[in-house]
Amino acid sequence: MKFYGYPRPDGKAGARNYVALIPTTGCVNAVCSHIEKMIRGTKALPHHQGCLHPSKDTEQVTKTLINVGKNPNIAAVLLVGLGCEMVVCEQVLSGIRKSGKPVDLLRVHEVGGMLDTVNKGAKIATEMVLQASTIRREEFGLEKLCFGTKCGSSDTTSGLSSNLVVGEVCKIMTNNGGTFLQGEICDIMGGEYALKKLCVDQVQGEKIVDFVRDLYLRGLAVGADVRGSQMTSGNVAGGLTTLVEKALGANAKGADVPIQSTLEYGDIPKGPGRHIMNIPGHGFENLTGLASGGAIVHLFTTGRGAPNGNPILPAVKICGNEKTNTTMKEHIDVDVASITYETETLEAAGQRVYEYAIGVANGTMTRAEILNFDGTMEILISGPVI
Repeated sequence: MKFYGYPRPDGKAGARNYVALIPTTGCVNAVCSHIEKMIRGTKALPHHQGCLHPSKDTEQVTKTLINVGKNPNIAAVLLVGLGCEMVVCEQVLSGIRKSGKPVDLLRVHEVGGMLDTVNKGAKIATEMVLQASTIRREEFGLEKLCFGTKCGSSDTTSGLSSNLVVGEVCKIMTNNGGTFLQGEICDIMGGEYALKKLCVDQVQGEKIVDFVRDLYLRGLAVGADVRGSQMTSGNVAGGLTTLVEKALGANAKGADVPIQSTLEYGDIPKGPGRHIMNIPGHGFENLTGLASGGAIVHLFTTGRGAPNGNPILPAVKICGNEKTNTTMKEHIDVDVASITYETETLEAAGQRVYEYAIGVANGTMTRAEILNFDGTMEILISGPVI
């Protein structure tokens, strides 16, 4: 298999070639959405953060917006600000500009309202799309690939089939010098010490334990026992019985591949291999964190059928539940029920999914993309909205 990606000035390669319309605050989501409807080739990235957060969260939102803008699937960025938000637009602008890609900024207060901003933004986006359309895919080594993963709407088949298959993909990826990002701290709760043992640096391993402990303590601070709430009603209906059972199934998405480092939410890894990111299980914040970390394709395992994607990160839905593969067929990209019924080896299924994911990196559309079920993202914050 060969990877043909869009070359970027920073040496990375993208699976998509979007002009991103990024609001620095949720107040201007509508402006970005209007421009997206007018200009083909653009992708609006609406979210509801950017203002009235504690300073630590403002810093996290700023970093995430910068790193999302740096994602290799993006060719150019138009930032849209309001003009009074706590996120400093110039910081986001200069941060993205360091990647070498074209980036511009408009503020609604300065331009003078939505209509004029949409008009001016559409003109800028038109020129960006024209320039982006001249970029041609080139052949790159498989080491340029960076995949993210999560599980959603999990059931008993997740840990017995689809998660195991993705674990095989992780092995193949890392053996080829690629990068694999994994997280979902709520889902590894109960299995964190198993991951700690896989860390090449035990200091990093202890951070995984800290991630889980911090999540638990944050829950207690607001009167919630995360251990009791993490097993969702859907998980239980799907046959999962304990937190540890779910954790071991979630851990399987990385198999026994050594863990090179831990990452805070939205951080970009410094090298190839498997990394654990401090991201939640909730899909919208999760996929944003992985896109911010540089993932260009997402491997989304599901048992009962989770349909959502991300505006710039194509999500490959992988399912080992025969019933779901029928009832939710329009949302499932790869059927691995063969593992559940033991009619295909794990290695063969892993190779099949890996090749499918490379095909997506080469331009094959995912079902979430085709259905436009990928238009929403959110950014993780820890503190209160003030």
